[in-house]
Amino acid sequence: ERDRRSGTHNVAGIVGATAALAVTHASRTEEIARIKKLRDALIQELLSSVESCSLTVEDGQAVPGIVHVCIAGIENEALLYLLDEQGLCASAASACASGAMEPSHVLAAMGVPKSRAMGALRLSLGHTTTQQDIEAAVRIVADAAATLRSRSGTAGVR
Repeated sequence: ERDRRSGTHNVAGIVGATAALAVTHASRTEEIARIKKLRDALIQELLSSVESCSLTVEDGQAVPGIVHVCIAGIENEALLYLLDEQGLCASAASACASGAMEPSHVLAAMGVPKSRAMGALRLSLGHTTTQQDIEAAVRIVADAAATLRSRSGTAGVR
């Protein structure tokens, strides 16, 4: 290559990425506020609609686009299966322990008891999230948790 890098820089892609970043930066503050409002509504509705649901990370320490709760008496992998059947994408545990069958070491380090950590649920919000998405997510999670409780006989777990 005569001491030169091979290939040609993607000038159009670089210009396009720059324009997209400029638009994103310009609306960032408003978008964060919108997502935080939706997140707060999701938390409030989950806590009031899902039996034995508790917030894992307090509001002042959470990022706007993530909700992490623990649902006592629920096995999160079974919950994820039911949520997926209803078209709701979610994760169990913490991001760095996703897919593991053991409770998250992050939740353990935060002092979350294993009994609660087994029912950990992480939901993400983004630029496409709407109030209707929040309402649907709450309904789906509440229905799935109730279904699992009815099958296991753990209704009324606190």
